[in-house]
Parts: sequence; structure tokens; C-alpha cells
Amino acid sequence: MKAWQINSYGGIDVFDLVTLPNPTPKKDWVLINIKAFGINRSELYTRQGHSGDAVTLPRVLGIECVGEVLEGGGTDLQPGQKVAACMGNMGRLYDGGYAEMTLIPRSNVFPVNTELDWDVFGAIPETYLTAWGALKEAIDLQPGSSLLVRGGTSAAGLASINIAKEMGCTVFATTRTENKVPVLQKAGVDHILMDSGKVEDQVKAILPEGVNGVIEFVGLEHTILDCLQSTAPKGTVCMVGFLGDTWDYKFFPWMPSTVNLTIYNSETLHTDSATPALQQIVDHVASGAYSPNIHEVFEFKNLPQAHDTMENNRAAGKLVVRVD
Repeated sequence: MKAWQINSYGGIDVFDLVTLPNPTPKKDWVLINIKAFGINRSELYTRQGHSGDAVTLPRVLGIECVGEVLEGGGTDLQPGQKVAACMGNMGRLYDGGYAEMTLIPRSNVFPVNTELDWDVFGAIPETYLTAWGALKEAIDLQPGSSLLVRGGTSAAGLASINIAKEMGCTVFATTRTENKVPVLQKAGVDHILMDSGKVEDQVKAILPEGVNGVIEFVGLEHTILDCLQSTAPKGTVCMVGFLGDTWDYKFFPWMPSTVNLTIYNSETLHTDSATPALQQIVDHVASGAYSPNIHEVFEFKNLPQAHDTMENNRAAGKLVVRVD
């Protein structure tokens, strides 16, 4: 099979398009014929060398993919079933989705019934399941409440907006650049905030007590503290991403009284809970209730260019790679 492999850390030039033996089927692992996969910022950080002992080299990166089952490994999954796969050390301690095939533990494979195009299906799993988990499980966002999305034009930010708007919530979202404002307008954001590092005053000019929940994709100390100050009593700030390129914290913020700070990590994903959630998400995309939020689809041979687009912050939405 063809695969994009790294043997060292660095820029996009560390990617090698190689031919590897097809994965050998084994019990309780699912062999998947990959049709498409999304690009994620965590993969960029891994390629740059920031994942430490969580990754061994050489490695085929990729924490998600969609495709069809080739071998079910003695599980309930049968050849030909459509599936998605996410996380569970995928693309870290064992080879992931940047390939024509991959072998994934059954616990991180999610069977889905869908007629969506592979490109669209490939844009959904990691991004939407992360947003879904953060909003539904970590924040426990209620219908008709208010939400601030810090980093709104990221793929997961747009997914969060889609979910919250479908719930009838009032949505605030940030961007640092004027040229991405139309993306947030199209997503139906109620209040677009230009983010210079502080948005508390903008939020409280509209909602004096603050928002009920914040999903924080920037991940810098000053943005987290600002989000805490933008949140109403008994509200929750959920840290999810690190668009600010910093992820090693040695601080404990001075938190406003009764405001909660939590984190959602997609390592939480397991097939028992994620499969029904993903099926519901896919059905909502198919009906038009949610958007796949695709910025660009790349051919498999152009994967390094997809990484370059993400690394230079040229995307507003999801980057997808099609595997022919």
C-alpha cells in the first residue's frame, strides 16, 4: 500500500510517500480500506516534534479516517461496511490514516450508515465528535443558552457553531482577521468578535453577566483567563484546542467565583458512545442541519500541501484528503 510516513521531525519535507506491506489482520482489530481523511492540527504538532513519547518513529500519521471494512478481525464488523475511525493512539503508537489502508482497534472504529460522498464523510469524524463531546458532555450546553466559540473559523470551531445554532443557542465567535468574518456570517453566528487577545468587554456589552459556556480552541494563558472572565456564574469554559501553538501549561488561573474550567480530549472517544453520536451527526449533515465546513479537498499525492495550508493558517474550515 501507499502511505505518507515520517522518519524524523520538521517541516513538510519530512513526509515520504512510501510503499509499505499491507497491514496484517489480527483479532479485535479492523482492517480499513481508506477513502478519505481529515487533517488535524495535532498531526501538524506531531510532525513538528511536539508529541514526545506519545509517538514512535517511523510513523504514518493521521488520527482519523473513513472507509470500508476489509477484515473485521473476528468482531461484529463485516467486509464492506462503511466506518470511521478516530484516536486511540491512531497515528501515534501505531500507524494511522495517511495511507491507503490502516489497522485500528475495534474500540475506535465507528460503523455508520450514510450515502454522503467520501470527501464529506471524511470531514466529519474527529472535528464533529470533538465539538459534540465538548458541548454535550463537558459544558452540558442547554438549548437556548449562550456560547462563545474562541477560534470560530477553525474546523472544530465551525462544527461547534453548527451544533449550538441547531440547539437554538445564541452564539458568539471570534476571529483575528477580517477576511474570515464572512465564514462566521455564513455559519449563522449571532455576534462576531474581533479577537485582539481580549473579548470580555465585547461579550459583556451584549450579555452583562457573560455567556453560559465557552469552547476554547486557542489555548493560550491570556485567552483562557479572558474566557473565564467572559463567562456567567456557574458557566463552563472548556479547553479543547491549541491554535495558539502552546500546550504546556504550568499555571493555575485565578478563576472567577463559581465559573468552571474543564477540558475535553478526544481520547475520550469510544465506539459505544461515539457511534450513535456520529450517526446522528452524519444524518444532520445529510439533511443540511449541519455543514461539513470543508475548506479544501486535496488529492492523496498532495498531502504535504494540505499540511502547509494548515501550518500557514490559510484555512477556514476542514482540510480533507481524498484517497483514490
